[in-house]
Amino acid sequence: MTAACNRADRGRPGLIVDVLSTAMADELVAEATSAGLTRSDAAGRIVPALARSWRVSDDGSFIIFRLGPMAISAERKLTAADVVRALAAAKGSANSATRALLAGVSGTSAPLEDVVELNLSTPQPEILELLARPELAIRPAKRGRDSANWPAGPFVLAEASASAVRTLKANPAYFDAAAVGTGSIELRVERPADAVRRFARGETDLVLGGFHAGVSEARVSAPREALVLMRARAILYLAINRTRAPLHQLSVRQALERAIDRAQLSRAIYGSDAAVPILGLTPPGLSSYPGAPRPDWADLPPAALLADARSRLTEADLGAEERLRIRLAIGDSVEEERIAASLVAGWSAIGAEVVVERRSAGGHARALAAGDFDVALTSAESRIDSPVPFLLPLRCGANPFGLCLPEADRLLQSGWDAPTLAERMARIALAERLWQEDVAAIPLIQPLRWALVAPRVKGFEPNPGGVHPLAALRRDD
Repeated sequence: MTAACNRADRGRPGLIVDVLSTAMADELVAEATSAGLTRSDAAGRIVPALARSWRVSDDGSFIIFRLGPMAISAERKLTAADVVRALAAAKGSANSATRALLAGVSGTSAPLEDVVELNLSTPQPEILELLARPELAIRPAKRGRDSANWPAGPFVLAEASASAVRTLKANPAYFDAAAVGTGSIELRVERPADAVRRFARGETDLVLGGFHAGVSEARVSAPREALVLMRARAILYLAINRTRAPLHQLSVRQALERAIDRAQLSRAIYGSDAAVPILGLTPPGLSSYPGAPRPDWADLPPAALLADARSRLTEADLGAEERLRIRLAIGDSVEEERIAASLVAGWSAIGAEVVVERRSAGGHARALAAGDFDVALTSAESRIDSPVPFLLPLRCGANPFGLCLPEADRLLQSGWDAPTLAERMARIALAERLWQEDVAAIPLIQPLRWALVAPRVKGFEPNPGGVHPLAALRRDD
């Protein structure tokens, strides 16, 4: 009778995880059902996966991976040729960001059946993190049906319903199946407030939140000990559509940039000063990266900053009405409304008239992708410890809001040919400085990522990359 009362026998999944967007659910599923040469552990550290070991040359120009014994089918095992073929396909991917991040991989070869050599045009310590991403998962070439059931990831997707619920089952053929912490996971997409309420009622084990939406509800409604705030490898910023007059004028963008109280934003969102104000286009703390220099105006007192912003607006051609009118696009969370209120207060103080356009999270994302805004609140983050993912969207042709600085593009591209890591980072920093001086975007803060973690959940570890492998999680009850 006791066995009959077991949760599994009642059909309850081993672990229930709520996320706040379909995109986040899709990424977690992709990570859980694929395998690359490397993988991330619970703390975001890179550990062996399909490659059981690797060696980086002293000058960082190549990496040699040795594959573990992995069966594709009863008749065939994974070979280095399969890996070379998969990486070549990734370099030709339709995903422009993936192609751009692989630009420094100058060649791959398979000198032995279980050895892969990766040649690099310049030292790239972040390549090991990149190889752990699902977009670089190893998928052998199909030969008949022998790879139809390729046992790649720690889980297989058992069910994906129209009700935004995905059911994952542990994969017994996974190379490290014994280390997978739970037999099944139910992954649900919920609105932030609903996810917090479900957690408070004990209906879910873990909520993986974002940077702002829902954190206020979590602070009020969830048990205090369950709320985890993590400094993220990310920036919260304002995208500027310079195809809209008068935002094409540098003086207007400079005025908007300087009339913002960034310190107030952290308190408005998180109730503390934990989120760091930033002035660069990449977050602080990236390994080996100096970042762009602090701008001269950053240390001016608030009154002087406002006076400088007003004078720059005076220099601008604002049209016949001689007043700056802009539309600020945000999502529909209460936190974004607070951010907007702070921005409007600063911009009103320099004489700007601001209309706040509030859309659903999906509508806001579509507006950003289409360039349907004047100024829009958004964020950027990177799972790899590199400034490059933050700067790639600023290149000519890579954004829908008219930003193009060919010299910055050239410097960023030239980083792939730098002889040393220090020189590579210096070129990237110079490119960032050019975009910063042109006010390519308006950085606000380095945000915090929030999560709700039940005491019964083990294997969850905060880390800057926001990497939380589902295979590392388990219930301890």
